[in-house]
Amino acid sequence: MSCNCHCNSKCGLLGGLEQKIMDVLWSSTTPLKPAEVKAKITGDSAYTTIMTVLKRMSDKKLLSRNKVGNVFVYAPLTDKKTYACSCLDHLFEHILNNYGSDAITSFEKIKKQLKF
Repeated sequence: MSCNCHCNSKCGLLGGLEQKIMDVLWSSTTPLKPAEVKAKITGDSAYTTIMTVLKRMSDKKLLSRNKVGNVFVYAPLTDKKTYACSCLDHLFEHILNNYGSDAITSFEKIKKQLKF
């Protein structure tokens, strides 16, 4: 089964820092510079780490990367809902294909606990 959610066929969704970066970019109405992303992220990630992760996410086709003056700016290529649905559809399909009724039982248990 091939993955169509831009997560390099491992469908592990986003890592912790990637999720923080995407949340910042999804909440922005304009593309952001790495320094602007860093300023909005909680934690102590170095500027160079943010730059590296942004570049890698661009390489994964999660972000657009455009040079403005002497700096690159980044923006998400899809909105949060579309991205989440795509990844979750694939993830749930993978879980159901591998665990069948056990997965459904687990989903029902979680649903009751969360009172959906």
